[in-house]
Amino acid sequence: MEKLVITIDSRDLLSEEEMDALLNQNSSREDELKMDLKLKLVLDFPLEVSVRLGETQRTIGQLLNLTVGTVIELENSIEEPVDLVVNGKPFAEGEVITIGEVFGIRLQNIIHPKERLENLR
Repeated sequence: MEKLVITIDSRDLLSEEEMDALLNQNSSREDELKMDLKLKLVLDFPLEVSVRLGETQRTIGQLLNLTVGTVIELENSIEEPVDLVVNGKPFAEGEVITIGEVFGIRLQNIIHPKERLENLR
């Protein structure tokens, strides 16, 4: 049976600084991969997006008396921008447009992220 002998020259060893750099590089890359995965999960999360044309207030009695064909007048005029609402919170303003036979909204103003955070409170 043959014996395997391995000799290690101290010049072949990594210094503590080099070892730390390699370990941190790997953990940094792992952290990046974990963050990428988390970001992908968040980006695929479904959100409810709607357009608010205007508002009005009615009593319960008035709502109970609604019938087919009733017109409900809104407080906003036709020239005013509509609100783009994401998960119940204002996100942007725009104008209603038609694209062929469907409606669309052309964004004119996106609410600043700081304001959006304040709206969440």
